[in-house]
Amino acid sequence: MLYFLSRLILLLIAISAIKSVVNFGRRLWYGVQPGRPVVRASREAQSPSTVLQMDPVCGTYVSVETSLKRIVAGKVYHFCSPECRNRFSA
Repeated sequence: MLYFLSRLILLLIAISAIKSVVNFGRRLWYGVQPGRPVVRASREAQSPSTVLQMDPVCGTYVSVETSLKRIVAGKVYHFCSPECRNRFSA
């Protein structure tokens, strides 16, 4: 009986390890594909009424309501941080 339980526990550990390796591989693969931006939105930004705009400097998506804005030649640009806003040149 003890032999059976030890084999069952080893099998469960092996399955868990394989799942972890597969998930790590997926994250690694999708994280390095060119042309596929990684977008991490906060819970606030996930609501359907929130409009997101891309920061032209770093490429992150920011909420229009909470972003830092700069108007250049009549066009509004949205920034995620003061550093991106200061680095921007239109």
